[in-house]
Amino acid sequence: MKWLKLSTVLLLASLTFWVPLAKADAQFRVIVDASGSMLISDPDKLTSEALRLISNLAPDEKATLGIWLFGETPRVLVPEAPVNIQTKARVANYVNSYLTQDVKTDLEAIIKLLLDTPDAGGLEPGFDRHWILVTDGMVDISLDEAINKASRDRILNELSQQLELLDIHLHTISMTGYTDKALLENLSLRTNATHTEVAVPVDLLDTFDRIFSQASPSDELPLNGNQFVVDEAIDELTLVVFHEKGELPEVILPDNSLLPIKGGFNVSVSSADHYTLISVQDPLPGTWQVKNVDLSRSSVRIITDLSARATKISPVIFTNEEIYSSVGLFLDGLLMQDPQLLDLVNVKQTLYRLSGEQKEEVLSYDVPKANDQFKIRLAGIGLAGNYELVSEVDGQTFKRQLSQFFTVHPAIEFEGSTPSDNLVAFTATPVNLKLNLLRSNVVLEFTDKNGGKRTEEMPLIGQGYWEKVMPVSPDDHVMVRAKLSGVTQAGLRFEYQTPEWHFDRQGEADATVGVGEQAAKSLLLSPSNSTNREVMPVVVAPAISVVEENEEPVEASVDTEPTELPATEKEDVMDEVDTMTPTDWIMYAALNVAGLAVIVAGVLLYRRIRKNASK
Repeated sequence: MKWLKLSTVLLLASLTFWVPLAKADAQFRVIVDASGSMLISDPDKLTSEALRLISNLAPDEKATLGIWLFGETPRVLVPEAPVNIQTKARVANYVNSYLTQDVKTDLEAIIKLLLDTPDAGGLEPGFDRHWILVTDGMVDISLDEAINKASRDRILNELSQQLELLDIHLHTISMTGYTDKALLENLSLRTNATHTEVAVPVDLLDTFDRIFSQASPSDELPLNGNQFVVDEAIDELTLVVFHEKGELPEVILPDNSLLPIKGGFNVSVSSADHYTLISVQDPLPGTWQVKNVDLSRSSVRIITDLSARATKISPVIFTNEEIYSSVGLFLDGLLMQDPQLLDLVNVKQTLYRLSGEQKEEVLSYDVPKANDQFKIRLAGIGLAGNYELVSEVDGQTFKRQLSQFFTVHPAIEFEGSTPSDNLVAFTATPVNLKLNLLRSNVVLEFTDKNGGKRTEEMPLIGQGYWEKVMPVSPDDHVMVRAKLSGVTQAGLRFEYQTPEWHFDRQGEADATVGVGEQAAKSLLLSPSNSTNREVMPVVVAPAISVVEENEEPVEASVDTEPTELPATEKEDVMDEVDTMTPTDWIMYAALNVAGLAVIVAGVLLYRRIRKNASK
C-alpha cells in the first residue's frame, strides 16, 4: 500500500513537473481604475489597447475574460464569457468608449464584488485564476483618512486572505508613482503574482503580454536579428509584434514573397495602433523575416509536436533562493531519450532583469546535458525585481525558445515599532504561504554604540509571524537586522539578511525606532568629534552562480550554509509536492492535542499512584 501511494504521488508530481504543452484553461478578470485621474495617466487610452491585446492572445474556448471598472462604485464593462470571436468583438467595441470620470477609488468594493461573482464559461476543473488590477491611485473612499485606512486594512487582512485561499493570482499594475505601492505589491506577493510599475503608458502592452505568457506559456521561435527559422514540425505560428503607431508590419516568407497582412485562407490578423498579431496555419518551412517592428519586444509563438518544455518556476522566488531548471525535448507529448539525437542539441539560458519595456541581461550560460535532459541550478538572485529566464534550444535542424517570468522578493517583511515609551518590537512577516514557517527560523543581530554584537532568536507567534519585544535602556543606540534561515514548502533552503534598522533612546525620553540610517550615523559619530565624510550608498548586484548538477553548490553569500540538494530526479519531484495541505495542518493540530492529553493523563495517573502509595 505504501509503494502504491508513493508511485501515485510520483506520477501526479511528474505531471506537474513540466510546463504544460497544451494551454490549460484560465480565467482572466481585469479590473480597471475609472477615476478621472486616469485621463492624465493614460491620455491615449493604452489601457484599452492592452485589454484588446489580452483578449486576442487568449485561446478560443480555453479561457474566459471579463472586465470590470471601479471608482466610486464597481461596475461591469464586459461580462465574463468564454473567449471567442464574439467576445473579442465585444471587447474591441466596449473598451474604446468607457468613461474615466469617477472622483473616488473604492478598491475594497470591487474586490468584494469579484469574490462574490460566480465563475462563468464552463471551464475545466482546476483552471487557473488570473486577475489583473490597473490603477493610478490609492484607496480613496472618504475625506476622512481613518475611514480610508480602515478600508485599506480590510483589503490587506481579510480580502487578501480570501484571494490566497482561493488560489487567485492578483497581478497589480501601477500607472504612476502616486499609487499605494506597498498595498499593491503585498496583494501580488501574497497571491503569487507580479507587481509592475509602468513608467509610460505604452509599457502596459508589454506588461499584459508578460502576464499572459506567465499564465499560459508556449513554445517560441528565437529571433536572430529580424529573422526566424520555421521547421516542418510547426503546425501554427503567431507573430506578436509591437510597433509605432501608424507603422504596418512587413513579413517576408522564405520564397521572398510578402505575407498578406490583411489575412487570407490560412492567415488571421488582429491589430491595434501599437501591436499586431498574425497567426499562420501550416507555415512555409524556411527562413522568415519581419520588418517595421520593435524586435526586442516581439515574439514568435508556435504550436508543434516537437516541443521544448521546462520545469516550472514559481511566480515569486525568494531572495537568495536556489532555482532549479530542467529542459527536455518532447515529441508527440513523450520525452525524447535518444542519446545520439540529444548529443546534437545545445541549450543556452539567458537571465534578464525587467524594467518597463527595458531588458537588462544579467547572465548567460550553456546548460549541460544530464541523462535525457538539460539541467542547471542557479545559486540565488540577490537583487529584488522582475525577471525573465529565456531557454534557447538549438537542435541543428530546428530551434525552440521558452520564456519564463518571475518576481524576486525577500521572503519576509521586517519592521520595528514602539509599543510603549521604553519598549521596542520587531516583527518578521512572511510575504506568502510559500515559506514553511515551522521549518524556518529568524535570528536578530544587534550592534550597540560601542560595536558590541549579540544575537537573539525571534519567537514564532502562532504559525503566522515572528516577533520580539524588548526594553530600551536610557541612552541606547543599537542597530539591528534579522537573519532568516528559510525553508520553502518544496524543501529548498536559503539564507536572507534584512536591511538594518535602529532603536534609540535619549536619556529618559521615549524610545524611537526606524530604518538603519539614523543608527548608522550615531555609531559613526565620535562622542567628542564630528566628521564631514559622506556615507556612500552600497549597490548590491545579483548574487548568481551557475552550478552543474554534479558539482558542489555555490552559495549566494559567505554566510550561507550548504543547501541540501536532491540526489535524483524523483527526489526533485518529491520536493515539489512536499507541502502541508489544510488537511495536514488539521492532522498536525489533532496530533498535538492528543499528545497534550496523553501528557496530562500521565501526570494525573502518576499523582494518583503516589497518593495511593502514601495511604
